[in-house]
Amino acid sequence: MAEAMKVILLILPLATSLLAAGEPVPVVSSAVPGGTPARFLSADLDDRIARMRKRLSIISRERGPFGLYQNPAKTPVDNHVAKKISKTPFIEFINGIQISVINSREKEFLVGARIFRVGQVFPIVRGGERLSVRVEAVRSSRVTFRNLRTGEIALRRLDVLPEGVTAAAGRVRVQGVTSRSRGEAEPLRLDTNTSPPAP
Repeated sequence: MAEAMKVILLILPLATSLLAAGEPVPVVSSAVPGGTPARFLSADLDDRIARMRKRLSIISRERGPFGLYQNPAKTPVDNHVAKKISKTPFIEFINGIQISVINSREKEFLVGARIFRVGQVFPIVRGGERLSVRVEAVRSSRVTFRNLRTGEIALRRLDVLPEGVTAAAGRVRVQGVTSRSRGEAEPLRLDTNTSPPAP
């Protein structure tokens, strides 16, 4: 039985190839009925090209799809004056960073939801200008940055008091806020340089 199967497997591919060779192959005609073969069109070729060219939309355009002039002899005239980009000082980039928390023990600080550490390099983009900056040092009241392109160093200080707040003898005084001690009442301080309010 196994020998019969082997014989059938050997004869089967041979028989199918003989049957396929005996079938006639259909001939495909590429000639279009009523058409003229291309080898006979050379007599009026220039007229045909001129008729076909009039149908193209590119003929009426001054520039092609890639922005180049259709007439190679035409020289482009550019009236564009290059605008000078005013370079923003590095300190303005750094002062624009809104640092919310400094962790001086871990040498890191927080801007929004991002944490930056000493030695970290990151880009700053402001008004189309881009700088690569490295964090050089983190202290409790300031962060030091280095511009990697120029080597310039800038400090972002956080111990600057807002308008209306003054530091006096180690204590911070806020205008309009009095101390909570019950001993002596905080004196009311009046500005002598301001004019009285208009009625």
